[in-house]
Amino acid sequence: MNFKSISEFHNRTIDKLVFEIDQQNNLLSVVRSVLPKMLAQHTQRCVIHDATLLIYTDSAVWSSQLRFYNAVILAEIQLIVSEPIKTVQIRLSRG
Repeated sequence: MNFKSISEFHNRTIDKLVFEIDQQNNLLSVVRSVLPKMLAQHTQRCVIHDATLLIYTDSAVWSSQLRFYNAVILAEIQLIVSEPIKTVQIRLSRG
């Protein structure tokens, strides 16, 4: 008897989740590309929600530094997304 691995099954939910993860990784890569190396290392995740780019960092110190780059980040992100992004919010990651 042959068994299929889970990756061999077509599943729209998994496909959607993989797409969203890829999109978030792409956003993170673009954001990190416009930041100084030290600041980029502390930028952990990026998500777009309701025309807002949410950027997650690991501490309040880095969060305050990221705010200085809002305009540069927003301009770069607008080049790769289809919907307009109106604001950037910096948030602390939990855990």
